[in-house]
Amino acid sequence: MSSNTAVTSNYSSSVLYFTPKPEDHGTTLGSPARLLNFSCSLEKTLQCSCSFHGLPTPSMQWWMGDVPVGVDSMDNILQVTSTIFAPWANSTISLFGEPEIVMRLHCEGKNQYGTHTASIFLIPNKNSVSGVFMKGLIQGIVYGAIASALLFFFLVLVV
Repeated sequence: MSSNTAVTSNYSSSVLYFTPKPEDHGTTLGSPARLLNFSCSLEKTLQCSCSFHGLPTPSMQWWMGDVPVGVDSMDNILQVTSTIFAPWANSTISLFGEPEIVMRLHCEGKNQYGTHTASIFLIPNKNSVSGVFMKGLIQGIVYGAIASALLFFFLVLVV
């Protein structure tokens, strides 16, 4: 074995030179999780896709704000589909409906050598923000009226 070994990749023109040490004998070269593609499209639903590459194969996670979204799961709002073909990991998330508040959506790929993320901010349109504000305002008025009525009722009982 020569003192310098070259490693090249098919998707890049980079060349990495390194000199192995005796303790490296029998080990494999790992590379950090690397984001290869992140894209979003909006038709009837918002659909975002992430692709990562790394050795070992990166694990992937979608996050809505600070909350992790389950992989290969579906609920009323989000659907996540993931596929892994070592050393690639791909995932797509679909958002049904509009967010009620400004929220950060991001995907994360990581392995023991590093983490890569990509994110977008989901911003509701003005009509949905007004609707949420009005709903909160009406709930506040109703709850305030109930609390005032109960307080008055208890004061009448005490007197």
